[in-house]
Amino acid sequence: MRIVFSSPPSYGHIYPFLPLALACADAGHDVTVATAEPFLGRLSLPTVRSMPAGTTLKQLRDLTLKNHPGLQTWTVEGVYQFGGWMFGESLPRVVAPALLEELPRLKPDLVVYECCDIGAAVAADVLGVRAVAYGIGALTEFFASWHRNAVADQRNLWQDGEPGDLAAYPGGYLDPVPDSLYGDLPLPPNRIAVRATAWSEPADLPGELTGTPRRPRVYVTLGTMSYGAVDVLRAAILETAARDVDVVVAAGPDGDPRLLGELPRNVRVERFLPQAEVLARVDLIVHHGGAGTVLGALEYGVPQLVLPQGADQPFNGELVARAGAGRQLTAEERTPGAIGAAVAALLSDGPERATARRIAGEMAELPTPAQIAAGLG
Repeated sequence: MRIVFSSPPSYGHIYPFLPLALACADAGHDVTVATAEPFLGRLSLPTVRSMPAGTTLKQLRDLTLKNHPGLQTWTVEGVYQFGGWMFGESLPRVVAPALLEELPRLKPDLVVYECCDIGAAVAADVLGVRAVAYGIGALTEFFASWHRNAVADQRNLWQDGEPGDLAAYPGGYLDPVPDSLYGDLPLPPNRIAVRATAWSEPADLPGELTGTPRRPRVYVTLGTMSYGAVDVLRAAILETAARDVDVVVAAGPDGDPRLLGELPRNVRVERFLPQAEVLARVDLIVHHGGAGTVLGALEYGVPQLVLPQGADQPFNGELVARAGAGRQLTAEERTPGAIGAAVAALLSDGPERATARRIAGEMAELPTPAQIAAGLG
């Protein structure tokens, strides 16, 4: 079977579904990934362009804010309203036309699209190809509204035909989020549960994470898009390092570790770390609340301290805290010493650690990417 996986060109969007894409290739399917720079030609799977050359997500973000002035981007509701135009209008306007050219050439039997890459769902529906969404975080009604925005904005692409109800995920919704994280939230329609599998490109591990640990290990990261929050990252590092721990820090592929200034000797900073391997070796993670990092930590039963910086991160941090698998400190709550106190509490053998391990067991019972790949045909 020919399968096209489509994702915006962002680590937090493309990494989560790559284990399934690779499993599909291992199962004998013909797999191609539709994305853009910097991932074209870089993955261990064939890639095609899904956005015009030179177009970046930052440009589309700026265009969204220009076209819809007054959007709030630092509150949970405001972020999802912004997402409705960014992922329901700006991105589909460039992705759908590109894939309407590429898909007839590739002749896929199935399109698997990261749930924010709605232009891929539009193109597949116009061409009559089954499309399955792949979630990267807990689904909410906001995502359905984004799909409706895209259909309304590009209604002319169907010409004389009628668009499908993309907001209902008619082809299915692959969901790596465990029930425990949803809590009282409704589960997605046409849900196909899949085990979240942390993935990252190969990289060397620092010595602090190899061999027998001498003391607890803490991983600190604000993700691959840290919103320039150098002060927050430095505070998190210093307050964590004040404990009797070894601290490893991922500053981000485009981050500059020099901006963090002088740091204690028990801190090791790298631009990029193989997160899946790191999570298998640490006792705690202090992070921004990106959906992929939340699920990766849960996969390994690692308690979390979430310091949200933007996007859907406050929502994700709230889910972690409500589930009891960690804590969240908002900007207002990050008074001097608050991070260090939370780190100390989470390093103890307390309820958050037990809950994180329980959810890891729950996730381990879900179908693996290989099992999903075997059933896609």
